[in-house]
Amino acid sequence: MDNKTVKNRTEIVILITLLMMVAEIFYGITSHSMGLLADGIHMGTHALAFIVTLVICIIIQKHQDKSTKLNALGGYTSSILLGLTSLGLIWESISRFFNPLSISFNEAIFVAAIGLIVNILCIFIMGGEEIHFNKCCLECEEHKHKDKNLNFMAAYMHIVADAFTSVLAIIALFCGKFLGLVFLDPFIGILGGIIIGKWAFNLMSSSSKILIDLE
Repeated sequence: MDNKTVKNRTEIVILITLLMMVAEIFYGITSHSMGLLADGIHMGTHALAFIVTLVICIIIQKHQDKSTKLNALGGYTSSILLGLTSLGLIWESISRFFNPLSISFNEAIFVAAIGLIVNILCIFIMGGEEIHFNKCCLECEEHKHKDKNLNFMAAYMHIVADAFTSVLAIIALFCGKFLGLVFLDPFIGILGGIIIGKWAFNLMSSSSKILIDLE
């Protein structure tokens, strides 16, 4: 995907993400749902990551000859943000085991479902040309990505991570509402944090190799 297309699509995704972030954080606090609140916080960090992607795209327009390194820099920066998101989710989820709160399940499920729909919309907006490439980076570190757009890949990965978190939040909320398994809310938060952390590590590994000329 060319730099101009990434820039235009990222601008749209930033606006959508910021709007949904405000809604999820508000209802996460009022409904006392860790999964929903975490999802809203994730959207904030993802919005920051999208801004990083946008800034890199703007810089590349003036420095086309350095696009490979700049895209890797965008990917590396976003991987740090994704890693911090993972740690934050794990920390907050663990704290809920010791300080549980009552959850307004109906409101939480409704807003989490909207969040998932928004994430799916953003995935389609960003495009699917790099889906196989992203799948490789999420699962392993053996592929060579020097000619790939790691800046785009990082933004895409943030959306996928947020959609993944939304799905986990919905599962936990349904189990809590209908089965009384309220403990699943923080437990699934920890599980999601660990998986997202692995994604962040793989992205950091791929981008750092390009930055220090190992690929």
